[in-house]
Amino acid sequence: MGGARRSTLDDDWRMSGDTVRYTGTFATIVRLIRSHITSLSRSSSSFYTVRLPEQSTMSTSEEEKTTTASEAESKTSESESEAPKVEAPKVETVKENETKLEKSEHKKDSDELTRRLQKLALERQKKNTNDRLKVIQSDQTSHLSSAKTFQELNLPTHLLDALFAMGFDRPSAIQEEALPRILADPPRNLIGQAQSGSGKTAAFTLGCLFRIKVDTPSTVQSLIVTPTRELAIQIVDKAVKPMAANMTGLKIELAIAGATVAKGSSLDAHIVVGTPGKICDWLKRRIINTKTIKVFVLDEADNMVDEGGHRANSLLIKKAMPKTCQSLFFSATFPPEVVAFAAKIVEKPDKILIEDGPEFLVSSGRAGLDDGPFCLLSRLPSTNSYHFYCYFVTTGARCHQTAMD
Repeated sequence: MGGARRSTLDDDWRMSGDTVRYTGTFATIVRLIRSHITSLSRSSSSFYTVRLPEQSTMSTSEEEKTTTASEAESKTSESESEAPKVEAPKVETVKENETKLEKSEHKKDSDELTRRLQKLALERQKKNTNDRLKVIQSDQTSHLSSAKTFQELNLPTHLLDALFAMGFDRPSAIQEEALPRILADPPRNLIGQAQSGSGKTAAFTLGCLFRIKVDTPSTVQSLIVTPTRELAIQIVDKAVKPMAANMTGLKIELAIAGATVAKGSSLDAHIVVGTPGKICDWLKRRIINTKTIKVFVLDEADNMVDEGGHRANSLLIKKAMPKTCQSLFFSATFPPEVVAFAAKIVEKPDKILIEDGPEFLVSSGRAGLDDGPFCLLSRLPSTNSYHFYCYFVTTGARCHQTAMD
């Protein structure tokens, strides 16, 4: 056995060739094995096979501990195998990322270019329009003057912050003259002419929100009427909502085809924007309580009061307004006969009209690959005549083709 020391318990183990057999209790056998291994490590590196007794005398508590450990390991392995496999997120290729980045930068550059062109056009428009604006005050003793900055108007902070957030850094030509009259106390009625894109929508929207007191339950305090549902939606999305971003609790209602109100219930809104037909319908059904309306706006007023337009409905709506209600009529064009008729239905209005002269407008749009310049230019609003057109193309070949067209 290679010089291994015998245990003091000689009767508890016997050797047979290279095999050591142990007999006795489990605890005794463990002590013998440890003693035997220690002696082997000190003497030689011989290999032996150790056989434990076939019938173990292990205690019941030790068997339960062994079984519990075995079951725990089994459950752990089962839970690991049953755990759902989490798929690794798909990693986009470098090329796709570069393409997305290029598109994002291109859009950003395009938006910045459009913004600069609009600002340039408004500055040129302002320079020319200031000399051509004809302001006619109903009260010749009034000392109202134009406002060169929004801060001069003493607007509440929530409206001033919203204007700056929308990108208005200073008033346009029409806003310089119109806003002091719209925000005056007592309110002044106004007939105003301004080209599309000059800021007239922002002017009358600011006037509406300035007069509104957010109350509960809500009462209708401003009414804006436009000739088309598309224009009504545009006014709400592009002007009213951004400008009222800081007016917590303000409720807006669109009165257009498809809008419904429960029978017998009143309108739960502070400002209503809609088309003449729907507004007249709601007035007849007494859905709109006109007694609380402070500001009444007719957008595209030339169309609204023209004989071939919505004159009948516009007159019905105007007659339903309280006498103390402020009336604001805005349009891009105002033929003399339309101005004369509008002046009859509006009590003592101030008039801001544009005399003949050059006009500037920037209208951004995108034409398809097969579209020509006239396809894009045909989308410009049909106000007065335009003297400048900027048409951008992507390549020199398309530039030459456009010039030839």
